[in-house]
Amino acid sequence: MTDAKSSLGDILKEIRNRNRWTLAEVSSMTGLAVSTLSKVENNQMQLTYDRLIQLAQGLKVDIVELFGTTAGAEDAPSMLGRRTYTRSGEGREIITQNYDYLYVCTEISKKSMVPIVAVARARTLEEFGPLIRHKGEEFFYVVEGELELHTEIYAPLRLKKGDSCYFDAMMGHAYLSVSEEPAQILCVCSTPETELISTLSTAQTTKLKS
Repeated sequence: MTDAKSSLGDILKEIRNRNRWTLAEVSSMTGLAVSTLSKVENNQMQLTYDRLIQLAQGLKVDIVELFGTTAGAEDAPSMLGRRTYTRSGEGREIITQNYDYLYVCTEISKKSMVPIVAVARARTLEEFGPLIRHKGEEFFYVVEGELELHTEIYAPLRLKKGDSCYFDAMMGHAYLSVSEEPAQILCVCSTPETELISTLSTAQTTKLKS
């Protein structure tokens, strides 16, 4: 296992060496150029959101493995429980047009719940694009600012700092900031992490093409 503080380049190199893959083989598996992979391994380049998803799917690994995991966090079935934590200022950040995501407690993969701290950037449905839907249920708590939750069934719901909501995530939904500063939320999803990431990636790609 890699260390939680390892860079993406170190993690990619460890996965490649573990499987005895060449850069050319990883390029064929992921669709990323050999030159790009080489720069990532030498910590000369960071991947964008869509390319990070592309890399994880091509390597057939949970995206949290690219974030870095701690040995023993989930590999000890005799343990009564798993535990991890994220201190202030830490976490793995992913930036998209609609949200800034900060994934916390990433050292444990295949979690029953996915905790995310997010900043909602979009202010209109036209700017947001198609509503997002995915398996599982979703809870969010407004940490700062004010937002509107838009869904395909209910009327828009405006929520302020301290308000919260729980809903079926299969229902199309979108978070829109309505305060002067972008709203910040703590979101928890029961969706499998790899599926959630894939859904968000697809939504982002669809928006870029529209």
